[in-house]
This record gives sequence, structure tokens and C-alpha cells, in this order.
Amino acid sequence: MTYNYRILPGPTPLSGNIQVSASGLVIELIVHESGVPLDISSATTKKMYLKPPTGATLEKTATFTTDGTDGKIRYSTDSSDLSLAGAWQAQGYVAMPSFTGRTTITDFTVNDNI
Repeated sequence: MTYNYRILPGPTPLSGNIQVSASGLVIELIVHESGVPLDISSATTKKMYLKPPTGATLEKTATFTTDGTDGKIRYSTDSSDLSLAGAWQAQGYVAMPSFTGRTTITDFTVNDNI
């Protein structure tokens, strides 16, 4: 089963039907400055950090959503990523010749299964 959620940075936590062990959940983050997306097409490193409610932060390899000129990176989860129910955080990281930095931290909730 695939999921089409896009977890985008914003001022409030996201809600939705994100379940433990969701596979194919697309987490998309935008690298921006003052609300304007940055052209990150020259990024040689793209990562997504996923912080569970407890335990170690996961480091995943991200990809461009398109070609990077829109500032968007994404990661598609596998069934072992979202292993715990509760409050999670996501943060992107890019390294380019002229800029290295992280996105705003984005909060989201993962729901338990019965």
C-alpha cells in the first residue's frame, strides 16, 4: 500500500491518518529563506532526519522532488521507519558548495494499529 501524504513544514503539527509501519509515506520538506524556496539543485548531499517519540534519530537519504530548483527534498518511508506511535519530527539537510543547512523541524503524529 502506498501513501500520498506530504508532510510540509509549517507552524502547526500535522494530523492525518499516518499509521505505524506505513510504507511509501512521502515526506517532503522545503528548504527556504524567509518563505522563498531556495534553488538547491547543486546539493551533493540530501538527508532526512526522522526523530521518533523515543530512541535514536533515523538518518535517511533524501532525493529531489523534481530537480531541486523548487527547494524540495523527499523521502519515502519503508515499513521499518515509523515503528512507534506518537509524536515524531522530521528535518531535512542539504550540503551545497555555497550553503549547508537544515530545514525547519516539522512535527507529525504516527497512530498505532490494532
